[in-house]
Amino acid sequence: MDKSNLAEIRKILRKNDPPIDWIYGFYVSPDNELCWQSFRKFLSFDEDEMFRHKDNIKKAVAGTQGRELFSVSLSSQSEKLFALRHMEDEDTELLEEFTGHVIASYQHTDPYYAMLARITYDVPAMSSDRRKLEDGEVVYQSLLFSICPAQLSKPTLGYNDGEGVTELTRRWTIGAPTEGFLYPSFNDRIGDLNEVLYRSKKEITGELFREFFDADLPVTASMQKDAFNTLMDSLNVKMESAAAIQEDLARLEAENFTVLEKNDALKLAERIGADTENFDEIYDDIIGDIPLAIPALRENSVVVSTDSATIKIPFDRASFIKTRVIDGVTYIVIPVDGAVIVNGIPSVAGDIEKITGVTDSAEDIDRQDDVRVVLNEDNLGRDDDLTELTDGIFGTE
Repeated sequence: MDKSNLAEIRKILRKNDPPIDWIYGFYVSPDNELCWQSFRKFLSFDEDEMFRHKDNIKKAVAGTQGRELFSVSLSSQSEKLFALRHMEDEDTELLEEFTGHVIASYQHTDPYYAMLARITYDVPAMSSDRRKLEDGEVVYQSLLFSICPAQLSKPTLGYNDGEGVTELTRRWTIGAPTEGFLYPSFNDRIGDLNEVLYRSKKEITGELFREFFDADLPVTASMQKDAFNTLMDSLNVKMESAAAIQEDLARLEAENFTVLEKNDALKLAERIGADTENFDEIYDDIIGDIPLAIPALRENSVVVSTDSATIKIPFDRASFIKTRVIDGVTYIVIPVDGAVIVNGIPSVAGDIEKITGVTDSAEDIDRQDDVRVVLNEDNLGRDDDLTELTDGIFGTE
């Protein structure tokens, strides 16, 4: 599913009267026992119940393609879901069969509420200028399934009539969906029986996926990140270059790139100065057929970690990160602009001499047990300026 088709499905599910025919739900205990089940027409829910179910239904298609959402091509259509799509009224045998497949294949430690909804959407025709017309000939009918883990409420005090303030009984509360699917997918504004939109907030339960779909398991965002990071590490990327990767990925995303193809990865590696002499061999060995979705690789910041410290930096400032070797010890030099806050105590970034109390003398530096250099935009201009500043304080090697 592309962005426009996904956006259309999300839009209809956000309506006050979404095109949902019925909802079948069942609750499973931590011991994997079926505790409760219910089949109801959507319009039979009272207002509060309808609102809560709609909220979870909307979240069942939330996320970003390649990170939480995966469009997966199928080797064959899902026969186990075919009859359910066409079920108008409750069919006990069909629903029990479906429930059995889910319970047998979904691994869990907490109880969960599983929810299967049927969508019947009369797709309006679209004019050449993308204006919707009243009448259309396409009816999109699909199943939206989601698993919503339950969490035990925290111990708390509360007021009960006749008892006063006492500890309230802890209860299991239903959370947001973490895994599920929309089948068939909505492609070119029609149903595509050869594709499923699968969603997983964390790791995909392979047994559940394979229970219903004949296809290779989607590659999760964490697997894509691990493969990409291994590739960059194998290309001997330096620290300054590694910090610039997120800025490059952000630029590609802004240019509407969704997948980092092999040639794009090569260009990225060349731009950041990586060793690309054996790129083809390394890429094929590490990445192979793994799709690298740019949203899965993107981070909002650059995180620099050592054994003793972790620093988070906006990716658009990462290019200012430098390393310096002083008396045989490697230091990371990061410019600081504006206020500096240490454990909630604010101070102001100022001149180096004011902050450190250190003059330009290298002899003075030798007597310092712990020298911390703060650079601001007034100090930092060109790379040469940074070198001059640090050389002036620490001396040259």
